Amino acid sequence: MRCVCRIVLAEMLLAAMAEAQPKRVLYLTHSAGFRHDSIPVSVQGLGAGGMVEIVATEDVGMLNAATLRGFDAVLFFTSGELPVTEQQKRDLLEFVRSGKGFGGVHSATDTFYTWPEYGELIGARFNGHPWVQPVRFDIEDPEHPAMKGLGAGFTKLEEVYQFREFSRERVRVLMTLDTASVDLGAAGVNPGTEDFPLTWCRRYGAGRVFYSALGHFDSTWRDARFLGMMQEALLWLTGAVDGEAMPRPIRRPSFAPNTIGNSATLTPRGTISPGSLISIYGSGLTPGGTMAAEAGRPSAKLAGTTVKVGGVRAPLLYASPGQVNAYVPLTVRGTALTIEVAAPEKAAAEVAGAEATPGIFAVTATREWAILWATGLGAVQASGEFQVTTLRPQVTVAGANAPVLYSGLAPGWLGLYQVNVAMPPGAAFPAALVFRFGGSESTVTLRPE
Repeated sequence: MRCVCRIVLAEMLLAAMAEAQPKRVLYLTHSAGFRHDSIPVSVQGLGAGGMVEIVATEDVGMLNAATLRGFDAVLFFTSGELPVTEQQKRDLLEFVRSGKGFGGVHSATDTFYTWPEYGELIGARFNGHPWVQPVRFDIEDPEHPAMKGLGAGFTKLEEVYQFREFSRERVRVLMTLDTASVDLGAAGVNPGTEDFPLTWCRRYGAGRVFYSALGHFDSTWRDARFLGMMQEALLWLTGAVDGEAMPRPIRRPSFAPNTIGNSATLTPRGTISPGSLISIYGSGLTPGGTMAAEAGRPSAKLAGTTVKVGGVRAPLLYASPGQVNAYVPLTVRGTALTIEVAAPEKAAAEVAGAEATPGIFAVTATREWAILWATGLGAVQASGEFQVTTLRPQVTVAGANAPVLYSGLAPGWLGLYQVNVAMPPGAAFPAALVFRFGGSESTVTLRPE
């Protein structure tokens, strides 16, 4: 009995010791083609986190079965045709298939063009970098460990790659380019393309694969957001943390019947107006993720989804597979409008356009005044430092006229209007407040304290 207990205890201690050992990553930075100046900074940045042990090398000879047994993952920042043998190639593939990790950054897709299996392993091949500028990156899968600290996305100076031999059916896309931040007509852009994945992951046999196209500049490797992403990605690659890597099914978005309208009330259904916040209901409206934009900072692309209204890109406040909340720019005009959702497959719905589609979110009130928080009040014009509605509302409280003190955009908010009214003298509460605007009428009950 004592012997059995000692054996069990020893096994537990060995397991605990194994877990306590840092995960080891072989970081290969051999350049057989273009060599990036950011490589030394990348070595320093990856090693600073202390979350995994980084062994950086230029020696491709370390890609062999015996050496790889001492590592949990391999990470490439490479270029060109690396001088390795066919046996080394087999050893690397078997290393990953057996349950270990393989990662690549930036020019790792500009490597091994004559080795077909490598293209399959990493998921795509480099096909030019048409933009070198500040761009916005959209987080498509916010639940993956590598993406969790990045919010809805971020903007960064980068050399932006595009790819060939890429398919969403083989990888799980984590981050894409927000094309509102670039010129799609620039020289060298893949024709007819609006989907530019830049970071993805996948399973390869029992192993894990992660790739990010970022990393060209020193400044990228000094950016805490990118370094945090890479360190979390290495934890995932080495099996220290879990995260989904299965490709998401490619689905065409669909719209639920008669469920597009202003976000406050959806009424009138199937009708929208310039300057309004609208909600769209359906299925497949994002590739699978759910994301809210930062307060006061809507995104042209959110959780992998874009929306156009009348051909104009609509900023997004919230996106999920079943619901998207968007802002209709004040420049949108027309009595018949098309709403297009791209996720990245596209679908379109026809809606009516109106001058205004009033909807009240909430009312705050005292016995002296009330503020209506609304959307869909239509066009505005400048009045000093404020933007006031061109249409004027009429408000009554308990049947008596309530003078409108202000009707216009709520300062600092997109698509949110406020209407300030003075209470009529002697109003008894609770009282019915009737709001008339542009031919529509809404009633709310006031119960000020």
